[in-house]
Amino acid sequence: MFDLPHGLARTKDLRESLRLDTQDVVIGHNGEELQGIGRAKLFTLNDLDAVKLFGTTFAPELSGLKNAAPTVESSPIKTTEEFGPFPSQLLFHEDYAEVNRTIVGMLALKWLVAGDYDAFTGQQFPAAKLRRESFDQLRELFMSGLKTEDDVYALLVATVVNDLGKDPDMPEKAARFLQEYPPNPNHDMVVYIAAKHGMLPLINESEGTASHKKLMQGLLFGSEVNIAQLAQAESTPGTLKHVKEIMAGQEHAFTLKFMELILDVAGADGHHDARCAKPMIEPVFQGYMVARQALMNIVQEKCSARGGYDEVLSHRGRLLTTDGFTALSVQDPYERALLRLITMGRTTTKEQASWFNQAFRSLSYRVRRALSDGLNVDGIDDGVAIVPYYMPALFSETLKTTSKSTKDVKVAALASLMRFLARIYAGTKPVPGTKGEVIECSVAFAQNVVKSQDFKNNPTILDDLVIPEASRYVPVVKVD
Repeated sequence: MFDLPHGLARTKDLRESLRLDTQDVVIGHNGEELQGIGRAKLFTLNDLDAVKLFGTTFAPELSGLKNAAPTVESSPIKTTEEFGPFPSQLLFHEDYAEVNRTIVGMLALKWLVAGDYDAFTGQQFPAAKLRRESFDQLRELFMSGLKTEDDVYALLVATVVNDLGKDPDMPEKAARFLQEYPPNPNHDMVVYIAAKHGMLPLINESEGTASHKKLMQGLLFGSEVNIAQLAQAESTPGTLKHVKEIMAGQEHAFTLKFMELILDVAGADGHHDARCAKPMIEPVFQGYMVARQALMNIVQEKCSARGGYDEVLSHRGRLLTTDGFTALSVQDPYERALLRLITMGRTTTKEQASWFNQAFRSLSYRVRRALSDGLNVDGIDDGVAIVPYYMPALFSETLKTTSKSTKDVKVAALASLMRFLARIYAGTKPVPGTKGEVIECSVAFAQNVVKSQDFKNNPTILDDLVIPEASRYVPVVKVD
């Protein structure tokens, strides 16, 4: 039974659906008898009933997500009959991007545990579709990590709580507690602070239990280390310097946090297509598994923060070399900078990598040098390192915007983004022996320009975009 108090009656049905004290045999989609948590009723429900159960259990939290500001990649599109009603339409009779993304992430857990490979991968692009053996590997990670009913419940709570910091009302509610933290905290930090000060009922409910400790440890880890940013080379090695002290001896909490991330990524396209875990394709899966191993190696002192980070870059390089792209070395500053750009661009083919390479080499010497300098600051004993928050999303949107354009248009658009990024780095460069610092700079303000037809027609318009004070904490230096 649950190691949880009965604080919220709304969770009763979900708890009952997770009970394992049944003698019934449950057969999975692969024809094998399900063991452990797979025997829970939740994983035998159809998707519609599961959505309704999640909606009833987490109604207040999902209602909060209705107000969440869309991220760079979460602007909703018109629902089509082909796709059927989206989860938020079933629950609230309207489209809400973040609600859809969260619910699809929870459905992904159901598909994984039930062994439903077809549902999980249904609408993925065939060329990059998650391989069956990778699905089985991912499923094994979940089955071994979710040891009890309590673990499953904690994972679902963590999944729905994850994006509550995007609720525009949340920072205001937590304002009196935010004063002791750095200015303009990201949504992960806002959620951790809110949970720490008892502002989240779902977290409060588990206080005094083993799951509460795991949830708080995961929230703390998420506020300090963004695994997704590591997997996409958006962050810097400096963001990893506290990994060991945060997660040492907390291997199970780390596993739960990683599973939460996988569900977050799996549901990331839920506002466009709620029928499967569309983003969790083979290259994405491999990238996150490499990031996971890099973090584990840092915790176990098998490598430094820089060494773990560079393994993520080297993996991307090996992936592209296999496809015929030129080998790049993390030991060469310019090649390492290009690897970071390619990884931020979620590049998986030789053709895409060649666009980034050509764009990088088309930059003037001063811009290319400034960009390389900024991309090579660790933030550990070498000065100020800047994390360009949402930069991978801008690269992704640019590739979508120019998907039917010529190669020259694609390269010009990417070069414009690189010039923009050089301005974000504001003249920072590695200065060994200098106190390290990591600063986050959101680039989400550029999304409307990047998504516009005007940008597609003339990418240089991004050069004139002013970087607002609210998005940065360091002076912007013009680089030309």
